[in-house]
Amino acid sequence: MEVAVAATVLALTLVGMIGVIESGSQMLDLSRKQTIAGQILHGEMDETRQLSWTTVSSFPAGPTTLSMTTGDPNYDPMLVALAQQLGWSVPFTGFPYTVTRTVACILPASDPDLMPSPYSSPPIILQVTFTASWTGVTGLSYTRSSTTYVSQNGLPVAYQRS
Repeated sequence: MEVAVAATVLALTLVGMIGVIESGSQMLDLSRKQTIAGQILHGEMDETRQLSWTTVSSFPAGPTTLSMTTGDPNYDPMLVALAQQLGWSVPFTGFPYTVTRTVACILPASDPDLMPSPYSSPPIILQVTFTASWTGVTGLSYTRSSTTYVSQNGLPVAYQRS
């Protein structure tokens, strides 16, 4: 009888330990992927801030999924460089992230002669949001986004949401 009780206690302990190890592995995967997503987003925001106003204001309004394929009109060399630094190699099979850039005009210009643009009226301030999406080991989808504001004469404002 004592051996049966001890075996039952041991079995329950092992089942609990396996559950803790599995949960820890899932949290570790999520934490690692969130960190990498943050690096991707900060890199994209830094790259955007370094671009000229003419380049940034020519981004299409709305969401654009960035590509890691040369020749694609949405090809993003910064995303490619970061993926290579993180250990992925061309053709980036297994790269778990989808990166989207969404541009919105926050403050339209009153003078349409200021500059041509893809917006209904030339922008003064643009909101640029980068979103990284991925699927974790559990099959759940996750998203992390960062937003920055860009203007012709500079606007050092950014925030991030997870």
